[in-house]
Amino acid sequence: MTFENVLEVFREYLSEDGSCEVLDTSRGYLVVDWESSKNNWVTSRLCQTPEQLRDILRSRWEEYQGYRLTHGYKRDVSEQEEQEIKRLGADLAAKCGS
Repeated sequence: MTFENVLEVFREYLSEDGSCEVLDTSRGYLVVDWESSKNNWVTSRLCQTPEQLRDILRSRWEEYQGYRLTHGYKRDVSEQEEQEIKRLGADLAAKCGS
């Protein structure tokens, strides 16, 4: 698994979700979550290995799918929907390699 593979697998998601950005730094990749209505960052996570980057992007992807599915969390995600999101997230993670 390489950083490049992980970024390629999650490329479409990263182009859709304007609140999540991955920055290349001298110490690894920094995943930043921005407030959607302001220019403030909410959280950031330094990923020094491809596995860390894969795991954090999978988590962000799953959260984003729940957000999209419920039209901005206007309702709760059902148990069945949650299971399907997690299954699809696992499939994406597996595409990153080992």
